[in-house]
Amino acid sequence: MNYTQPNQNIEGWMSQEELEWLYQKAKAMKKIVEVGSWMGRSTHALLSGCPGKVYAVDHFKGSPSENKKGGAHARAIKEDIHALFQKNVGHFENLVVMKMESKVAAEFFKEKEADMVFLDPDHEYPAIKEIMETWLPKCRKLFCGHDITQAGTPRAFEELGLKPEKVVGNIWMIEL
Repeated sequence: MNYTQPNQNIEGWMSQEELEWLYQKAKAMKKIVEVGSWMGRSTHALLSGCPGKVYAVDHFKGSPSENKKGGAHARAIKEDIHALFQKNVGHFENLVVMKMESKVAAEFFKEKEADMVFLDPDHEYPAIKEIMETWLPKCRKLFCGHDITQAGTPRAFEELGLKPEKVVGNIWMIEL
């Protein structure tokens, strides 16, 4: 079965091909953590595929580097992004929203507890490096994320000694 997002109006930067990949991977997972959910575009694909729980970790304030005037997350300054997220995906029974900073949310998870961790947070270095360091130990099967070419992501991979694969579009993955 293929993924078809019934609400094509969920804003975000994932292509249909990337959403399909997330949906297909989620079908084999029992517990997924998504760090950086924005308005729920990728979250919808994960929730639609995953037979277990999907934990959406986000403070819903946007990334500092993207909140600048005209930046991709500038809307977070004036609008309630969390309310838009809830409108888009709040109806899923397998959704657990963790409205908090990534590092705080990570404290609720044991080592190797999540089957899949999908990262789409602030891509500036050192933020992405810290997020990768924080969440990699929590993951046991598939560590992946969006925007492999953005800002500090390549540098973080290099410094952490990680060798990601570019899977589809801008999604990278490391099978554990």
